[in-house]
Amino acid sequence: QWNISGELCTGAATDDSITIDSTSYNPGIKCDCSYNNGSTCHITALKVYAMDVDGLIPDELWNLTFLTNLNLAQNYLTGPLSASIGNLTRMQYLSFGINALSGELPKELGKLTDLRSLAFGANNFSGSLPPDLGNSTKLEQLYIDSSGISGGIPSTFAALQ
Repeated sequence: QWNISGELCTGAATDDSITIDSTSYNPGIKCDCSYNNGSTCHITALKVYAMDVDGLIPDELWNLTFLTNLNLAQNYLTGPLSASIGNLTRMQYLSFGINALSGELPKELGKLTDLRSLAFGANNFSGSLPPDLGNSTKLEQLYIDSSGISGGIPSTFAALQ
């Protein structure tokens, strides 16, 4: 069960000297509180890395539309990725590697046009890479080893960096 209650954008979440990639900051959350003259905060990064979290990814996660960095790697997450992942249009760094996720990759991944790194290796996905992912023309890193994905590389990937 994910506990997402309480005031999340306090303390280290707003401390610019602590980065989301800090190894001592896990689980981690980062917020941008510069909206409405500092009165509104948005979650911009979330890391729940190697925390033995299991089960489905909660639907509420897909409503965090200011996220630019999401790391849910090395847990026991199951089920498919929701088509609502397409809501995260600001996303730049996305990692789901080393879980037990399944189903086909949603074509809505192609809506993440600012995506620079995508990792979903070591899962139980099926089907092929969605051609729509070729819309993510800023994509520089794609980790898909042992993901369960099969088939060729879509021709739309020719537009990637």
